[in-house]
Amino acid sequence: MKSATAWTLALGLGLAALPAAADETADFYKGRTVTFTSAGGAGGGYGVYALLLSEHLGKHIPGNPNVIVTYMPGAGGVRAANHAYHVAPKDGTAILAPLQSLATLQLLGKKGLRYDAAKFNWIGRAVETTSGFLVWPEVAKDLDAFRSRGEETVVGVTQPGAPNHIMAALLPYCTGAKVRIVSGYKGSSAIANAYKKKEVDGMALPLDSVRLVHAELMKHTFVAQSGFERSPHFPDVPLLLDLCPDPEKRKIVEVFQTQEVMGRAYAAPPGTPAARVAALRRAFDATMKDPGFRAAAKKRKMELGPKEGAEMQKIVEAHIATESAVVARAKAAVGLK
Repeated sequence: MKSATAWTLALGLGLAALPAAADETADFYKGRTVTFTSAGGAGGGYGVYALLLSEHLGKHIPGNPNVIVTYMPGAGGVRAANHAYHVAPKDGTAILAPLQSLATLQLLGKKGLRYDAAKFNWIGRAVETTSGFLVWPEVAKDLDAFRSRGEETVVGVTQPGAPNHIMAALLPYCTGAKVRIVSGYKGSSAIANAYKKKEVDGMALPLDSVRLVHAELMKHTFVAQSGFERSPHFPDVPLLLDLCPDPEKRKIVEVFQTQEVMGRAYAAPPGTPAARVAALRRAFDATMKDPGFRAAAKKRKMELGPKEGAEMQKIVEAHIATESAVVARAKAAVGLK
């Protein structure tokens, strides 16, 4: 009888602690501001998704804090990631909206990187990202024309290792097409502007950015798209993987597709209290199911394909653990040392 009484008491105390923990989280967030730091600029795909999420997330976080977005583009997303890892508050009020390449850049050993992607607390992902490689119609009317073009296709990219560079480098690796890569553009918007001025012949750009920000480019020639599945908006554009029939080369291309799986993901800095990470994950999941959020996304023609934070954590950890021999071959394939 004594042990049963003790067990009942312990159970009661444990259950009582649950609302107490929730109350502590609500007390912390009440009257505070949660800040998204977008590694992409305002108006681009990363910024647009972070802004939409900020409009709805707060009501699902205990205490209903204010939620805002700041923008910190630069260094291919590394500037914002380094800031989130070392400078941003680690109390649950900071959320990073990184570029999709955050983990892949670490895998490739990018210089200047001062974070471990696996140590971020991944909150969730709003949607997978698919990029498209496009050229002016007068440059090539279709894939065959692009592949057999006698002269080099000049492609603008931000920097080596960025998703736009990876796709531009993998096209000749898979198809044998002649491509000359020009790096140094300050973000995808700068590349798009250069492309529209015909300073470059082609570029790789997230397809959601094409639809939402650069709709006038929809009639251009799309040579290939990234990822493991074709975008429903571009069903006739082949996957880059489909253009790489060689099994060994295909394995290398698959390494880089994790960037697309990352998509529009969000993370809290390492050191954020576990209870607040859990609260942010629950709030994110609830937001993804929120009818008001989903209606707003539909109105803005924004795709949704959410994944929970725990699943994103596993994806990042597995990506970072890719065998060194495979990484070496992948780097060689895209011209990285």
